[in-house]
Amino acid sequence: MAGNITACEFWKRPAEAPTVLDNDVPALLVAATGDPRTPYTGAEAVHEQWPSSRLLTVSGARQHGLYGEYGNACVDERVNACLRTGRLPAHDPACAAAASSPRRP
Repeated sequence: MAGNITACEFWKRPAEAPTVLDNDVPALLVAATGDPRTPYTGAEAVHEQWPSSRLLTVSGARQHGLYGEYGNACVDERVNACLRTGRLPAHDPACAAAASSPRRP
């Protein structure tokens, strides 16, 4: 169980104020519902505060790194399309979790 505990788990809370989103630059946010490092509720909160963003949800994935790392063609294709065209999807897209995540060396 201690294998996923990192040094930041024991850091004190930041002394500075939270970041405020003060612009509306379009962005594609990518988040997994089972991310062990960044709670999905955090991605939802950022998306709610960022009107020009789209939230690509990977349902059921217990993975932090998704694009280009997780091995999910749905995620990679949607992010690549956004990077290639510079356009966000019309609505918040969703992908199912990959059948199995790749092994890391």
